[in-house]
Amino acid sequence: MRLLAVDIPMTSGPDQRLFLIGDEEEYKIGGGIIGELRDPVIRAMSATKEFDDLDQIEEQEDAERELQEAERKRQEEIEKLEKDVSS
Repeated sequence: MRLLAVDIPMTSGPDQRLFLIGDEEEYKIGGGIIGELRDPVIRAMSATKEFDDLDQIEEQEDAERELQEAERKRQEEIEKLEKDVSS
């Protein structure tokens, strides 16, 4: 594409026209505009995987804490029952 013009309606003032000029050299593989457009998407996808991994670790830690809390409460109940029986 050599040239793309986009009319943008404005709420304040007259409409604006945006011109995008195409350049075949910018589209060559190994850099240029394709890399500029692709790289942020790849970084975002990598970040999503990292966040998913962190979420999974946090869920495991939460589950372990809940298990420890349940065990602590169970132990307190046992101690309370033993105390009541010995009294």
